[in-house]
Amino acid sequence: MSNITSILQNCTEVTTAVDATLSNNDTIYSVSGFPNQTKVLFTKKVSVNSGFVFNQAPEVNFDNTGNPSNYSVTIVDTGSLETGDLTAREFTIRYLFPFESSTDTIAFTSKAEQIPVVSTGKIYSYEIDESPIPSYGEKRLLTINGDANATLTVRVRINGGADVPITTSFVASNVSSSVTIPTLANNPDVYVGMTVSGTGISGTPTVASITSTGITLSTAQTLTANTVLTFSGSFIAVTGSDGLFQLGIGFPSTTSNLVYDIILTEIAANSFEGALAGQSPKTIAINQYEATTITFSITNNNPPASGSFVLSQNSFTDTNQANRNNSVLPSYRPTQILFTASTSASGYSIVLGAQEFTTARWTSNTAVQGKLIQLLGGTIIAIEDFSIVIDNSQSTKVATISCLATILFHGSSDGTTSLNINDILTTQQ
Repeated sequence: MSNITSILQNCTEVTTAVDATLSNNDTIYSVSGFPNQTKVLFTKKVSVNSGFVFNQAPEVNFDNTGNPSNYSVTIVDTGSLETGDLTAREFTIRYLFPFESSTDTIAFTSKAEQIPVVSTGKIYSYEIDESPIPSYGEKRLLTINGDANATLTVRVRINGGADVPITTSFVASNVSSSVTIPTLANNPDVYVGMTVSGTGISGTPTVASITSTGITLSTAQTLTANTVLTFSGSFIAVTGSDGLFQLGIGFPSTTSNLVYDIILTEIAANSFEGALAGQSPKTIAINQYEATTITFSITNNNPPASGSFVLSQNSFTDTNQANRNNSVLPSYRPTQILFTASTSASGYSIVLGAQEFTTARWTSNTAVQGKLIQLLGGTIIAIEDFSIVIDNSQSTKVATISCLATILFHGSSDGTTSLNINDILTTQQ
């Protein structure tokens, strides 16, 4: 007698005797024959449980037999590994009798795995640069991640204001009282649901359908050729076969602080999952700040007895993007402050004043004295490389003053810091 062992996972088996005799719940077989005679011992068919599949083919092993080469097997499959639908395999075991008998063990291993549930219609996440938009505007890419052919609505608007135009198109020829509008080119960024505006547009029509040569609107229009149509507002976005939907959004320049809202809303109930689960509508808020100007003002208060100095320049400015960390930008250049203070008062010379020329001489709303200047709106400035060169050799005495101002962080509003040169210079006879 010999043995049959089986390792089964998420599957069942049926063993059927042919020439052998099975016993002990089909785990022992016995057979008799003459040397060089071949007999079919039994068949064994393994089948997956419902909802499972063989990702690794069931196998039989003859290593624990006296003569492994005397065994042969024929296999018949239902489905295949290549197509991902192998659900059953039937083994037919044959045995060539040797001259000496042995007690053998034939081992079967069959492991099925659960068929993955294919998700449909779900939206999982989005990607877009959410850092502040420069005052001069820029285009940013919105990417939606989901199942293939999943849908949602997308809207881009100014918070509390108008929708942001997504794209434009030209009318190809005159149209009279028709919902079908021919366009001059393909419309890749026009989507169903968008609101259409332009010269001659009546009411607030929306896009009902799109073709390669035109669009169909919700209401009939009469338009002339070359009319520019603008598309904005809420629309239906559909992910592609790769599960992605991408939209380039052009944010225009601004002279005031704005907040843009990108609003994602599920169409099918509970279709937002993963990072978006339970967040319909999801509002992505992105700030845009106007450019701010920092002014370095040179003043001549409390002049010396000999009279006020004449300044070659009384201000310097640095205009840049608000709420920006300049210290991480390799292209940023500090403001060079260089001016002269002169006097022609007879018998007087320019000399250093009571105060040393340092950062502390510049006015600051909340300063770390002698280190940094901080202005209203959050602007932070470091000033260094202080220099005063005095020339009293001519009838007009001249002091050349210079320093380097580095705006570490450009704040959210304009700001001014002032230097009174009479703190650092004076005259004497």
